[in-house]
Formats: sequence, C-alpha cells, structure tokens
Amino acid sequence: MAEFKTPKNRLLFLICFQWVAVSCNSTQANETKIFKCGQRNKEGLTFTPTAPLIGESNFGEFPWTIDITKDRRVFCVGSLIHPKVVLSAAQCFLRLADKELIKLRAGIWDREDNNERYPYQERSIEKAIIHPALAPRQYDIALVIVNEPFIVADHINTICLPPANYETPNDTISYVTGWGRKSFFGAASQRMKRVTLTTLNMEICEREMNTQLHRTVMCAVGHNGNDTCAGDSGAPLVSRIKEDEEIYHQIGIASFGAACFAGIPGGYTNVAHLREWIDSQMKENGLEISTYLHE
Repeated sequence: MAEFKTPKNRLLFLICFQWVAVSCNSTQANETKIFKCGQRNKEGLTFTPTAPLIGESNFGEFPWTIDITKDRRVFCVGSLIHPKVVLSAAQCFLRLADKELIKLRAGIWDREDNNERYPYQERSIEKAIIHPALAPRQYDIALVIVNEPFIVADHINTICLPPANYETPNDTISYVTGWGRKSFFGAASQRMKRVTLTTLNMEICEREMNTQLHRTVMCAVGHNGNDTCAGDSGAPLVSRIKEDEEIYHQIGIASFGAACFAGIPGGYTNVAHLREWIDSQMKENGLEISTYLHE
C-alpha cells in the first residue's frame, strides 16, 4: 500500500473516499467525477465481454441494482439508495439467524463468469430495518445498512426516489432488474435481466387480481411474455423522471405476483407512499438523504 507521509497526501487519501469518486494515486488526483442518483448507462459501459441476450441488461446499465445472495444462491434483489443503504422487500429479511450467509453485491452483472472490466463489491448486513406494519401484501419494505459503504463508480450508483405521495401515471413504461428465474420452471438468470413493464391503474389491477389491495401497493404488468419471477423479490421498479432524460427514480419494490406469467399484474410496494418512513429511518441512523434526491 502506498504511504501517505505529507499532510497534503493524507488529505488526498481522505478525499478519495467521499461520495465524489476520484481517480487518485499517492501524489495527485487525476480526475474527479460527480455521481448523481438515477443515471442509467443505457448502452452499457465500454466493455462487455459477452453481448447480452434478449431480456438481459447491458453491463453497468442499471448501476443501482444489488444482488442479494444467500449461501451464494440467487435469493433477492435490492437497490442502492445510499453508499451504505440498500432498499429491498421486508420478506427477504424476516429470518436473520443465518444472516452471515447473506451477502449484498453491487456492480455485478454475470453471476457465474464475472470477468468484467470493473469488479463488483460485496458487503454484509450490519442492520436490517423492517417496516413495523408489515403484513401480507402490505408495507413490504426494508432498509438494509451494510457493514461498510459501497464505493460509488460508473457501474455502482444510487437510484433516485420519488417525492412523498408521488402518483405514477397509468401506463408508465418501467423496468425491473434482477437474477430471478426466467420462467416458472426455469433456472435463475446468470446475467442481470431487464424486464419491461407498464404500470396499471389500481381499479383495473384489483379486478384482474380479484382482490382489494392496500394503499402501499401499486401494480405493473410485463411485456412480451416476460415478467418478474422467483428470486426477484425486492427488485427495483424504476421509470424515467423526464421523458427526454435517462435519469430514473424507483417507484416500486417487487413484492408479489402471479408466478412469472406476463399479462397478469404483479404487486409492488409503492415507494412514494412510504417515502416519509424511509427518510425518517435514514435520519434516525445518522444517514444523509441527499444521495437519492433528484435535483
């Protein structure tokens, strides 16, 4: 490890670990890049060892997606909202007796052949905060504080969150990312999949599901035979903030569905309806909320 002997170099060492990513060595900072939440790399990053297949994302395309693995198997998904906080579904963290088996990985794309240009980062659970009102199909939300911050980079970044009580327009095109099964009887996805969905009016959704839904739930339906599936619980449902920009906010968290069948609505925890709870938990734990605020 390089030695930092002078006050100037010690200061540089500290700067390099801020949320502002810095390319640095022992003598100088060559480049500084400000990372803002929700920035999608639509075409992927400069190097992808294997071209993505239909239904797969590009490497680094959705840099907020977190692989939550249990004993190295596909388990759940989350999203990075702060270098030290992952947003996910509460159902994934109800049994934490074996939490040492659960790892959270940022910047990963291919789970089996990880030879990307930029390496992934792995963290453990320090604390999992589950909404106290959790019930079946209600308040399915958790904040997971990791043991040390993820280092933000081109392929690892936070997602923006919508304002409190924001109402997502009906028929909004959105995306879910994760490594869940490709079909009901299929295997888990090797590379991060990208599922395109459309948000659905609550009245129509309740009619399709033949049930009344809680206000903390929103609905979306998959396209072209694709949808979320087993292993995708907690996955972020995101949409563009403005039509002419590739900046996204997270409107939902994958919660429950119709067993991978596209054309049948799935239920997602409504993030905007729980935004005030998210903010309050962040502040109680001494964490800034600026990392998920869109300017």
